[in-house]
Amino acid sequence: MGTPMRLIQRSRGQWSRNKPCLWSHNVTTTANPHKLSLDPSPLELLQATLLGSVTSKTKCQTDAERNRQIVDLIESQWQNNDLPPPLWHALKGVSSTGFKEAEGRLNSIATIPSLKDVTERLVVDPNGAEILQSKLHGLILRCRGQNSSAELLSVFGDIVVRLQRLKLPISRGTYGLGMELAAENLSSVAFNRFFTGFIRSPKRVQIKHLHNVVQMLYETVHQELFENPHYDTTHILAEITGEYDAISESGNIRLHDFLYSNIENSQGEIHTDLPIWTNYLCLLSILQSREPLTNSWKAFLKSFHSESSSNLHSMYSVVLALSRAGRSETAAKFLEDISICNGDSLPCLTKFPHIREILNDSFICQVLVDIVGNDEYEALLELTVDDIERRLGLQWVKTQQPESEAHSSITPGSLWSSFEDQPLITIDGDCAGYDDPSRLFAELEISGCSRSPDQLGQIVELLHEHDGSGLEVISQSQFTGNLPRFRWCPQHSPIEFSHSQLPASSDHTRKWTPTSLGLIWARPLINGIVEGRGKSFHFMQLGSLDMQYNPTEKWQPSGYIVVWDRQSGHMNAVFVGTDHGVIDRGPMPSDSPFGTILRIRLPHMPDSGHWSSADHFHLDLDPSLDLYSR
Repeated sequence: MGTPMRLIQRSRGQWSRNKPCLWSHNVTTTANPHKLSLDPSPLELLQATLLGSVTSKTKCQTDAERNRQIVDLIESQWQNNDLPPPLWHALKGVSSTGFKEAEGRLNSIATIPSLKDVTERLVVDPNGAEILQSKLHGLILRCRGQNSSAELLSVFGDIVVRLQRLKLPISRGTYGLGMELAAENLSSVAFNRFFTGFIRSPKRVQIKHLHNVVQMLYETVHQELFENPHYDTTHILAEITGEYDAISESGNIRLHDFLYSNIENSQGEIHTDLPIWTNYLCLLSILQSREPLTNSWKAFLKSFHSESSSNLHSMYSVVLALSRAGRSETAAKFLEDISICNGDSLPCLTKFPHIREILNDSFICQVLVDIVGNDEYEALLELTVDDIERRLGLQWVKTQQPESEAHSSITPGSLWSSFEDQPLITIDGDCAGYDDPSRLFAELEISGCSRSPDQLGQIVELLHEHDGSGLEVISQSQFTGNLPRFRWCPQHSPIEFSHSQLPASSDHTRKWTPTSLGLIWARPLINGIVEGRGKSFHFMQLGSLDMQYNPTEKWQPSGYIVVWDRQSGHMNAVFVGTDHGVIDRGPMPSDSPFGTILRIRLPHMPDSGHWSSADHFHLDLDPSLDLYSR
C-alpha cells in the first residue's frame, strides 16, 4: 500500500498528468513547483493514514465536508463501550457527556500511562484544560505509589508543554505544583521554568502561595546534605538567589527577589508568613548563602515584633540550621541579634526542642553567657544539671522544707531511695542509679540525633548494660484492626546484614563503625526499584519488639525491631521478619502485619501526632556519611 506520503504523491502525479495545463501553471507561478504540488496538507495526510488512499477533492467539496468524512470514519470504527481515541477529541472537541466521563476517570487514575491518555483526550480546549488542572494535585499524589518523583516531574512537564503549545490557560496552582516537583528532584532547570510561569500568572501572586514550594526545597536539600555532606548545592543557590551564577541575565526575577521584595513591604505583618520565612532562612543557611541570607535576616528582624514562644522558636530554628551547616560564627551573630531585639535576653530558649543540639556547639556556648540574660541563664544551668542527673538515673526530690530536699532514684520503689549518707558515684565509676532504665531514655533524648560516633556509642554501651527486661511501649499505627500490646526488649544490634562490607572486627582505626553502632538505611521502593531521591530513614537499632494479644498469653516475637530515627528523634519499629539474626540486604518482607514501619513511643514520651511513610523499603547498612565525613 505504501506510506501516506507516497500515496498522496502518486495520486497527485496521476492527477497532474491528466491536466497538464494546471501543472504548467504551477511551474510558472512558483520557483519550487514540487513543494507546492507534492507536500500534502494535514487533512490529506490524515486521510491517507486512515484510508490507505487519497480521494481528490471536487470543486463542490469543502474542507469542512472532508473533515466530516474523517470524523464519521473514526466514529464508525469504534468498538462498543470503548473510549474514543484521543484523536477524536482533537477533531470534534469534548462533549458535555465526555467531560463527565473524563472527570470520573480522573478520580481513579493512579499510573502515568493512564494520566497521559486522559490528558490527550481532555486537554484540547480551555474547559478540558481547567478540569485536568483542578485534579492534578490528587493525580500526582495517587501516582506516587507506582512512579518515582523523577518520572512524575517528566510527565508533569509534558502536560505543561501541551497546554502551552495549544495556548490554553495555565493556572497558578499548576505552576506551583510544578515547582514542588522540581524542588523534590533538585532540578534547577525545571524550577526556573515553572517559577517563570508562576510569577507571570494573571492572578496576583502572594508569598503564601509558595509555602509548599519553600518547604519542599528545604526538606529535600536537608535530606540530601544529611546523606551526602559534600553534595554541591551551588546550582540550587544560583537558581534561587543568583549567587555563583556567572551567566545570569539582567532583569531575571528569582525566588529570592520575589520573597525579599515582599518582606520589605510587609509592614510588620510577617507573622502570617512565618513558616515560609523560617524554612526559607533555614534553606539559605544550609546552602551556604552569604549576602542574601544576611539581608533577608535583617529584613526579617525588622518586620518581626512578636515575642510568643512559637515565633521565637522559629528564629532559633534558623540558628540551629546554621550550626548544623558548620556556620557557628554566623549562628552566634544571629543569636546576638535576637538578644538585642528582646532586651538583652533570649526568651524561651530552654524550651526550644533542639536546645541540647545548640548547646553542643562550643562556639555558641561561649557567646551565650553574655547574651542569654540572667533568668534564662539559670534555666539553662538547671537544664544541664537535670540532664546529668537523668543520665545517672537520679532525680532531685523537692519538698516543702528545702533542707530535706535530696537526690533519689528515678525508679519508684528502688532500694536506693535516698542518698543522704552514701555517694552518688562509687569509686568504680558506677552511679547509684546504675540499673535504672531511665538512663537509656535520657541518653536517647540527648544524644540520639548526634553526629558524633562516640556519643552514639554511649547509647550502645547502655544497651549492653541493660538487664534485658521488657519495657512497655505505645503504638501509633494507622492500622484499624485489633492491635496487640507491645514491649521493647533493649538489645544491641539484634540483626546483622549478610555480606557486610564494614564488619566491626575489620576496622581497627575506629572504635565505632556503622556495623558496631547497628545503623540501618531504609530507602523507599517504587516498583521494586530504589527511589533515587526520596524520603529515606537513618535508624539505629535498639532491640526487638514483642507482642501480646491477651494478658494470659506469653509474649511472642512480632518480627519487628525497635529503632531510633537519627534525624527526627523518634522511636519506631521496623518489620524485618525476625527478632534477631542475620538478614539479607534488600526489600523488606511484604507480610508485615501492622505496616512496614510502626511509630511507637514510651509512655512518658509525648505523642508525635500524625505520621505516615511509604509502603515498601529497601534495607541496607547505613554508610553514615553524616558521621564520618567531618
